[in-house]
Amino acid sequence: MILFPQPQSLTLREGVYDLPMKAEYRDLTVFYQMVKSGVPGITTAAAPLLAKEEYRVTIDENGVLLEASCDEGMFRAVTSLQQIIRRTEGKLPCLHMEDWPALPRRGYMLDISRGKKPRVDTLKTMIDFLAALKYNEFQLYMEGDCFKYAAFPEENADYDCLTAEDIRELDRYCKERFIDLVPNQNSFGHMYSWLKKPAYHHLGLFEGDETPSTLNPLLPESFEFVKKLYASLLPCFTSEYVNIGLDEAYGLGKFQIEEYCREKGKDVVFMEWLNKLNDHIQKTYGKKVMFWADMIYNYPQSYHMVPKDAVALEWGYELIQSQRMTAHCIAYRDAGVRYYVCPSVNTHGALSGRMDVTTFNIRTCAELAVEYGAVGLLLTDWGDGGHAQPWVWSMNPIALAGQYGWNTGAPQDGESFKADFIRNAETFVDEYFFGGVRLSRLLYRMANYYLLEPERVHVCTMCAKELTLPISQTRYAHLFDIKDSGDDFYFDNVTAYVRKVMADIEKLDFDETYKREIRLTAQLIELGSEICKVKLHPQASAAQAPALADQIDRILPEFTALWIIRNYERGVERFAGYLAERRDELRAL
Repeated sequence: MILFPQPQSLTLREGVYDLPMKAEYRDLTVFYQMVKSGVPGITTAAAPLLAKEEYRVTIDENGVLLEASCDEGMFRAVTSLQQIIRRTEGKLPCLHMEDWPALPRRGYMLDISRGKKPRVDTLKTMIDFLAALKYNEFQLYMEGDCFKYAAFPEENADYDCLTAEDIRELDRYCKERFIDLVPNQNSFGHMYSWLKKPAYHHLGLFEGDETPSTLNPLLPESFEFVKKLYASLLPCFTSEYVNIGLDEAYGLGKFQIEEYCREKGKDVVFMEWLNKLNDHIQKTYGKKVMFWADMIYNYPQSYHMVPKDAVALEWGYELIQSQRMTAHCIAYRDAGVRYYVCPSVNTHGALSGRMDVTTFNIRTCAELAVEYGAVGLLLTDWGDGGHAQPWVWSMNPIALAGQYGWNTGAPQDGESFKADFIRNAETFVDEYFFGGVRLSRLLYRMANYYLLEPERVHVCTMCAKELTLPISQTRYAHLFDIKDSGDDFYFDNVTAYVRKVMADIEKLDFDETYKREIRLTAQLIELGSEICKVKLHPQASAAQAPALADQIDRILPEFTALWIIRNYERGVERFAGYLAERRDELRAL
């Protein structure tokens, strides 16, 4: 393999061109500016008939020729050339390459609202990685407590989080790499962090003493509140798009608006809110909206109410959801609705991810996108449950989705699972982050630990989920009950498996911080496994409980120390609080 993502067309020829290596070539944006200004041995030429991101690279004994119709295409060409230079140490094989993206928009979305808020330098590291993979979109998912909203200064005055100037700096940084930084602010469901505050509680849909998570769309105050959120956020972004969320609005059709929804239809009420927000955002900021489409999956008759320039975001992260996407994609296409497909890195609720599900999910979404005319693919990276997982577990899914967004390859043939794409993504990550150390295959293995658990669980694993639930609670929703999990055999296998993989990782020499993060993940999985055994037989486990409590006491300082290396400190208490609760419960046994 010479290039990743794999180009559309590459022909190797006889011969080698020796291009002197320079340190500046290792910085993509510096190298790009050098090429534009003129580098000995590298020639650029305009090719007006090529599409925006399309490019050609020709290498022969006389030098390198890069052709593109615009700066964006030339940047993609330089990105490929830089990778060839790095892999060959400047002894470039003669070749001819013609390349272009399979999908116009190729994005990655990071949740910064469930505890973990990366610092600006951390986000820049992520952006550089995306640029190397030819992504052209980056979204930061926001609910509350993650941005200094100018309209609500009293709410986060003492909160450590991103500021308007931080966003403008990141916007500029993305632009230099031809990445569109898209604002992403939820504005219907997932409003718990605001509605739990006494000043905004009345804006929600609820009954009794419960804390709402969905805004009441019939209240004029709700609309004014959302307008203030966007007034604080949108001027910081130059993108022509904004993701307004609207997913999982579970209060829709209930509580204060139940009768209204019964009369008009839940889908119509949803569309009224969507169109109201769309009209305001277009008139005020000139931006087009994106929205999660799960609330209208089952109402294809309402698709004609989707605003003209809006983009529906078709998401689903499990095997069954991936399979169901076919019907949805066909419906969007037939209704003339522009849409993305949105797979997941699948680390939320699993600590290390679930890589066999993830690879299936990403591949299926990409193939459906190409077959049924999606305008983009958005890889989601959520932080449910306190965002305990380090970003190291997202690297390989991001690389794989970069391949599929750029070049989906031949349709799945029923046998290979496109193993070459998976292995090439691992090689790219190993070279980019780990100095060429073959680590990613071991990460893949650890991320499949959940296959040894006695039950399959929706978007999480048993070991990870049990860390967030009280010792006294054995049932998780309708999905599983620990009391039905057989005996210790299954969880002993999980512990032994993770220890074996971690022992193999310990033998490798790579960045110490990444190793500590992986080691911490292994310790959390093992802790979750042992807690599952405690729940199976709490009385018999009383003797082991103090040792597990001591283990949590050892984990907590390391969890916090690693957290603050890359992230703002506020937010660490969410998952750390779960661990502290389990420790206290264990001591009480």
